[in-house]
Amino acid sequence: MQLEAEDYAAILAVLESVASSQDTRDYATRVSAGLYQLLPCRGASCTEVDAAGRRVVSEPAPPFPPGWIAQYGPAFEKYAWQHPLFERLVAGERVGPLSWSIDGADSAFADTELYRAFYEPNGVRRQVVLIFPTVEGTSIVISIDCAAEHPCGERESAVLATIAPLLENSYRLVRRAAGRSPWPVAEARPAGAPAGLPAPIDVDPRDGLTIDDAQLRAHKLLRAAGLTTRQSEIALMVASGAATSQIALSLGISPGTVRKHLEAVHATLGVSSRAAVAATVMRVVHPEAAGILAHPVLAR
Repeated sequence: MQLEAEDYAAILAVLESVASSQDTRDYATRVSAGLYQLLPCRGASCTEVDAAGRRVVSEPAPPFPPGWIAQYGPAFEKYAWQHPLFERLVAGERVGPLSWSIDGADSAFADTELYRAFYEPNGVRRQVVLIFPTVEGTSIVISIDCAAEHPCGERESAVLATIAPLLENSYRLVRRAAGRSPWPVAEARPAGAPAGLPAPIDVDPRDGLTIDDAQLRAHKLLRAAGLTTRQSEIALMVASGAATSQIALSLGISPGTVRKHLEAVHATLGVSSRAAVAATVMRVVHPEAAGILAHPVLAR
């Protein structure tokens, strides 16, 4: 689905808010609130899941009503393994965005205890889900809940597909700046539980920087556009909504050095503003959006 120029402008606004997060819990709150405002859904949530330690910490929008966790939490914990994406979550895979729907190929899910005890009472008939692993061995699960009155569709998937690498980049940026996550630390894995595998890395011989698999594709596309690895990293951070001071703190360099890199980014990409850098990054990573991202509202 082709998004509109206004969609991309709204995505940039969400990313700018997320980049202002004080810590990873604040990040989760801002992600949920931003997506809930951006998409006409029943609810949005950003959740840290430790599948091995059986720990879930969620920041939903709108917030859970009083007594909600006590009422529905036990059922979710007991039957979570029945979720259509559970095996991929346990494996620590990067997922999505993918969706399940009881009105489509996943109709059998409607007969599970998890659906009847958790999703059905809350009116959820479909979800669009994005999952990415963290360095702590947990996973961040971002989900859009869809109901009969908010059926969701291609736009939700298109928005999440566009924003996914930038949300993951923002999480890593906030995580670095905040130090230890204020969310409860994951408990030790049970004896015999499989250890998480290190993410593959790629090295750019021009400057020796390593890039983990989460951003490998975006980096390669930006390097193909003429940026060095460091410039690609900074361009991705700008597209994630990060300010110069945040980029400097995250990378351990001075704000002046960041500005010099940004001057090179502007010259290479042929743009003159941070918004235009962000739009160009989205266009490079999502070439189907080329026409929309040239819209004046994104080139200011």
